[in-house]
Amino acid sequence: MKPNIVKVFSLLFIVACLCFKSYSQDPVFTQFYNIPDYLNPSFTGFSKGTKVGIINRTQWFGLNYGLNSQFFFIDNYFGDDAETGVGLGLNIMNHHESVTRYNFTQVNLNYAHHLKLSKEWYFNPSLTVGLGVKDYTFDYLLEDQILIFQGIINANSNDPILLNDSLSFFDMSAGLLFYTENIWFGASLKHLTNPKISFTGDGTIKLDHFLSVHGGYKWDLSNRSIREDLDLNIDLNYMRQGNYDRFDLGTRVKYNDFSLGVFGVVAPTDVTGRSHKLTSFNIVGNIDFDRFRFGYSYDLNVSELRNTKGVFEISISYKFDSFFGNNGPNPCECM
Repeated sequence: MKPNIVKVFSLLFIVACLCFKSYSQDPVFTQFYNIPDYLNPSFTGFSKGTKVGIINRTQWFGLNYGLNSQFFFIDNYFGDDAETGVGLGLNIMNHHESVTRYNFTQVNLNYAHHLKLSKEWYFNPSLTVGLGVKDYTFDYLLEDQILIFQGIINANSNDPILLNDSLSFFDMSAGLLFYTENIWFGASLKHLTNPKISFTGDGTIKLDHFLSVHGGYKWDLSNRSIREDLDLNIDLNYMRQGNYDRFDLGTRVKYNDFSLGVFGVVAPTDVTGRSHKLTSFNIVGNIDFDRFRFGYSYDLNVSELRNTKGVFEISISYKFDSFFGNNGPNPCECM
């Protein structure tokens, strides 16, 4: 029996993706400053209290191709003051593609040790352990499942190339973070174990290391003539995984409980020989209300993907006093 066209193209798509390792790439988030636990596990407990948050990223919704990523986190600081203590956290990342039914979910436990190096400088080394699960679930209807005369759908198929597979793996990551009252910089390296992620039993595809080098600076612009809270933040984030890299550089202006900014995104390495260096301009904004923070961002593509209607993210977070009563003042309000 001739397989239907949808199934053929779907399977060709899988083969191409496996060959070029496109599924060995991690999702990235424009609002990395709103979900620092994803950026670097050293931010675990950074609020010096308890913090919980979630973000959703919807990508290329102008195409008939759904690509969505979510990240949830909760962390807590344990310590009698803000100088020396530990941060513990739990986070869950999920990435889903509607066409292939590809899904990547990872659950992590973070540990960060908070140390005071001098009167101004602080240092947070960290470690993450996690469990990842990747799977395909093809639920396109094959020809022998459509029973026209009976007017029903058969749950079974005799087609030998029907694919439904999954795998799980253990993972580890590490990070370093240095900061003062106004400046922060650090680095994180994910997938220290290089776990195998091939969907074939004898496959050798591994999940590449994900390197992120990041930092920022906050200027307090409040003075005698401007008595309101007014800050200017400069943020940067360089990421590299396998042959692909990305560099985000931008600024955010915060006035009382509102902030607005813009980031430029470039791809420093030309993998194909005709890639665009400048890939997008990202508009970002936050609103703080009581202990809530609401974030929104929109990525305006300027590369060949400009007809995809871009990418948008929505985030929300909430900061508590520590559940365990050991919170202290945060020496760096730069995120």
